[in-house]
Amino acid sequence: MKKKLLILSIYPAPYRVEVIDSFHKYFDVKVFFEKSTGDSRDAVWFKKGNYYTLDNINGNNTFKDCIKDLKENNLVLIYDYSTKCALKLIVRCIQRNIPYVINADGVMLTKHGNFVTNMIKSIVVSKAAGCFASGDLAKNYFMRYGAKEKNIYLHTFSTLHTNDIQKFPVDLKTKNKIRAELGLAQSKFIAIAVGRFIPLKRYAELITEWTKMPEDYLLLLIGGGEEENKYRQIIEERHIQNVQIEGFYQKEELKRFYMASDVFVHPTSYDVWGLVVNEAMATGLPTVVSDHCVAGLELIKDGENGFIVPMGNDKSLCDKVKNLHDVPELYKEMCQASLDTIADYTIENMASVQIEAVRGILKIDSNTN
Repeated sequence: MKKKLLILSIYPAPYRVEVIDSFHKYFDVKVFFEKSTGDSRDAVWFKKGNYYTLDNINGNNTFKDCIKDLKENNLVLIYDYSTKCALKLIVRCIQRNIPYVINADGVMLTKHGNFVTNMIKSIVVSKAAGCFASGDLAKNYFMRYGAKEKNIYLHTFSTLHTNDIQKFPVDLKTKNKIRAELGLAQSKFIAIAVGRFIPLKRYAELITEWTKMPEDYLLLLIGGGEEENKYRQIIEERHIQNVQIEGFYQKEELKRFYMASDVFVHPTSYDVWGLVVNEAMATGLPTVVSDHCVAGLELIKDGENGFIVPMGNDKSLCDKVKNLHDVPELYKEMCQASLDTIADYTIENMASVQIEAVRGILKIDSNTN
């Protein structure tokens, strides 16, 4: 008989749903998301699946019933453990002696919390049967709050499937073909930035700095959001010819824009991870990211597969882009190095690590289906 799992997360991000779906083969699973949508994202981004949501009556009532019968579960897996709903569930697990596992997709690089919140974190983390960590920064975070190293499981946090990652960088012929199809200039060196158009991404500042770049360097901004009109106003007022703005694109079409570009830039002031870095590297793009992007700190080896620049130093970011253009051999090496680095960062590997971790915690024989 399969062991029973209760899984809770905040909203059905595509990569989360796909990883959770992998658990159904090995466990009897009930899955709940606190919200149907969220994080200021377009509703079409979220993935449908075999789960309940707490923002409707049926899902909320089903969750309440599961909480009443919590002892029927062998383990509770909580992906976003800082919400009120998640913390209440953790308290129930502690009270009823049910093992629970928590997850950190990334970390906050600045210090947050007072004595009380830090005490709560210490209790939640130290009593967890397991902690899923996206990298060394998340691992260190868990250990700072009392997790034992043996209870921390490093996984390859990603939105990518194995077949999403190219084996080799895009050749010039293919790149130019895609550019023609997308209406992009073939003669320009294209720096692509992908993300929501919100202040923390710092695209307005980057556009302003880009005015100092030569005309044959194109900044391609893709995402859409609340600051789009602001960006267009800057472009119009300054008569900028080498910045192009595009809206939201689904994964497959977005990949074509990555393949048509030459370098990925990410000037963010704050990202607990930054999955766009994974996506760009999967097409063989060197990346230039700020040092406030956790994905950059975990994935980028400065000078090998990209560059890490101080957050707010947009001149340095632009200089690194120029350097990649001016040194073809370095550029070529970085393209392949990006692919080599990201090769293992797949949803399949992430699911495998998490499933094996849960099986280990529940002491299920590895030969048992």
